[in-house]
Amino acid sequence: MPLFSQTKGRAIVSLSTAETLATVTGLAIAPSPARIAALRVKTKAPGTLITWNHVQALGPDAITVRSADDIQTDDGTNTPADDRHDPLGKRVLTETGHDLGTLKDIEFDATTGHIQRLILAGQDVDGEHLLGAGSYAVIVAIP
Repeated sequence: MPLFSQTKGRAIVSLSTAETLATVTGLAIAPSPARIAALRVKTKAPGTLITWNHVQALGPDAITVRSADDIQTDDGTNTPADDRHDPLGKRVLTETGHDLGTLKDIEFDATTGHIQRLILAGQDVDGEHLLGAGSYAVIVAIP
């Protein structure tokens, strides 16, 4: 299972033209089920994100999409894709407000984007316990 820290900086390549379209700079996550909702990207063309359903494959050197049309602009109605919503480096809080530490990395399924575990310093939280993520913190349910 890949870690997001290994994915950050990878090229986004078009299957239709074999051109490099963008570079991964961050991600947006969603709960129920816990998954990567979108990849935040840096590109010379318009657009700031690629929703996970547009990812065709995640390889060791690049991530492929069908075409440049798969790069979208975050208009605020979809998954937030700006820096404030990137969960890495955010506090991880339980639903009762206990601080578990800082989110260091995310392990996910390269095919589906489902989050397998949230990695903190000294402990891991199973991805199925993710309740939400925002500009301040990532919230988890601890049984």
